[in-house]
Amino acid sequence: MSIPIRNEDNHLSSTEAAIQEPEENKDRFFPSGAIAFFISLVILTLLFWYGIYFLMIERT
Repeated sequence: MSIPIRNEDNHLSSTEAAIQEPEENKDRFFPSGAIAFFISLVILTLLFWYGIYFLMIERT
């Protein structure tokens, strides 16, 4: 395991600078993509379930 080496002026290396996020984005993060994906999975599951459900009713 290597220890990160910093310059004398305490500047971050390019890798460390790319990893760090701006402070204002941390407070405003909202997982809208994950919520939309979850809702779409629920809708898809309901479509499959009701499709099979009405197919079974139709066969009786």
